[in-house]
Amino acid sequence: MDSPEVTFTLAYLVFAVCFVFTPNEFHSAGLTVQNLLSGWLGSEDAAFVSYHLRRTAATLLCHSLLPLGARVIVTDTWVMKVTTYRVHVAQQQDVHLTVTESRQHELSPDSNLPVQLLTICVVSASPSVQPFDIRLNSTEYGELCEKLRAPIRSAANVVIHQSLGDLFLETFASLVEVNPAYSVPSSQELEACIGCMQTRASVKLVKTCQEPAVGECQQCYCRPMWCLTCMGKWFASRQDPQRPDTWLASRVPCPTCRARFCILDVCTVR
Repeated sequence: MDSPEVTFTLAYLVFAVCFVFTPNEFHSAGLTVQNLLSGWLGSEDAAFVSYHLRRTAATLLCHSLLPLGARVIVTDTWVMKVTTYRVHVAQQQDVHLTVTESRQHELSPDSNLPVQLLTICVVSASPSVQPFDIRLNSTEYGELCEKLRAPIRSAANVVIHQSLGDLFLETFASLVEVNPAYSVPSSQELEACIGCMQTRASVKLVKTCQEPAVGECQQCYCRPMWCLTCMGKWFASRQDPQRPDTWLASRVPCPTCRARFCILDVCTVR
């Protein structure tokens, strides 16, 4: 049987964890250090430095667990990283920024598409300012570049995908590579891709997802006329930009004969 002490202990633990890691429901209810102590903390807009000095001190007093994920603020003059316990500040005219790492995660929390996270090292010319790292989604990279006065350097081995389309094309290509290959008859010569006219056609639509008379996909009888990149761009162009979670499982018409196909029907030419 549950006792009042056990019930109280469990409720307290849940509240403590939620107060430290602050889910959206707690933010909406105002149960955060910033909201509860807003009268003492003052305004961030009016006095940024003094506000965060008080906020970090108050947070340390409230809990001593690991810090939350950080917030990056870029103004016309400053580059700032605000964490739970510290505030890193560097002046734009003194900093050098370098993309040092790129990590690709197979699935994002909001869709079935991959997400790329970039690590950018911020180094100030002033010896009194310690270097610090900022992390952001590659889709936010262009917005960051617009706010900065100096260019961002990139390590030689780092490739940045700045759009959802870039990420989809990479996933599209990786999925097509594991599909069955299509063998071109010896009498048939591959022509230039009619999409870009820059490379030879490299894919053929062959219904392999299901039996010929089963499902929504249809057999395409067109000869190979498209390269992998152009076919991927065509596939992406037929998708709903507001529903990226449906892209990989969708079906689109062949750009030539309009027969419907899915990613499983895109075969590389051998």
